Amino acid sequence: MDLKDLREQIDLIDDKIIELYKERMALSKQVGIVKAQIQKAVQDGNREKEIVYRLSQKCPEEIRFYVKELYDAIFHTSKAYQNKFTENTSKVKSEIDKIIENPLKDFPVDGTVACQGVNGAYSGKATEKMFPISDITYFKTFDAVFNAVDKGLCEFGVLPIENSTAGSVSEVYDLMKKHEFHIVRSVRVQIDHCLAVKNGATIKDIRKVISHQQALSQCSEFIKKLGVNAEPVENTAVGARLVAEGDDLSIAVLCSKECAESYNLKILEPRVQDSEKNYTRFICITKDRRIYKGADKISVMTSLAHTPGSLNKIISRFYAFGLNLTKIESRPIEGSDFEFMFYFDFEGDILDPQVRNLIAELDNGSDKFVLLGSYKESL
Repeated sequence: MDLKDLREQIDLIDDKIIELYKERMALSKQVGIVKAQIQKAVQDGNREKEIVYRLSQKCPEEIRFYVKELYDAIFHTSKAYQNKFTENTSKVKSEIDKIIENPLKDFPVDGTVACQGVNGAYSGKATEKMFPISDITYFKTFDAVFNAVDKGLCEFGVLPIENSTAGSVSEVYDLMKKHEFHIVRSVRVQIDHCLAVKNGATIKDIRKVISHQQALSQCSEFIKKLGVNAEPVENTAVGARLVAEGDDLSIAVLCSKECAESYNLKILEPRVQDSEKNYTRFICITKDRRIYKGADKISVMTSLAHTPGSLNKIISRFYAFGLNLTKIESRPIEGSDFEFMFYFDFEGDILDPQVRNLIAELDNGSDKFVLLGSYKESL
């Protein structure tokens, strides 16, 4: 047979397969209804293994692996369909259900906020976008911000989590894993770095540029053209203050225009970042779990089994539920042998029963699962 004939034969087989698939899904629906009545979880790993083994033994050895791949996909779609007719339960889902029993409140317009750095930092700008009225206390480190919220010194903490150019802020992800605080808001802030110096200095005087490591990364091409050394400091605003309070005219700082002006520095070059579309995403955290009105994004972290296909299986769950994954981040688990925690951001309404069903499924399917937050992200 030529290619055309082969394809025609495949089409005929596909027609038969789809009819059988429709019958299988109709039975899956009935299974979902029965499981809901007897309050049995949709997930049944042992049953799936039995099916794959039984069917693979009926096939030539060379395609047995593909049988497993095929039925993994069938199981995913079947469970997603069953979830429409049942209700999963878990500890985390119960916490959510309790919160949403009452109408969700608007996000507050004011608050006491902990930020890393000093006055003029981008985190302060992000805070002002979230809270029109805010009482900001600055701390030296990200860890100190978490501790301030933990001890009740501030109700909220605002921290950078990722940059469109330099990537994720790994330290903040690690602290989120350590403290298990909750995200209640996020905002994107456009980052425009300028090169600023102490009054009297010129560009020929510069021998060193200081700033936060992320800012240095975001302006790496500009620094390379300058041909000077780069030295990281705790924060862009900390760098601005060091330049302003020092006497060394050979040191410049990368910071915002507003920050440079607040420390009375001279701007030599505006907008020196490598990309014009340079944004940093900031998150707002609280110690207790809260969900405010308009929440349209969800962040979770979970451990995955150190086995082939474990990441693919969890990603397929989001696909099966029609949920858009916007970010995947992995961080090594301290003290483990090549095991990782995975962070997922996805678009979803926590009020949707299917979304809560997925959260319960993820919670039940992992030794370590944390719902980091359900929140609204502003641009």
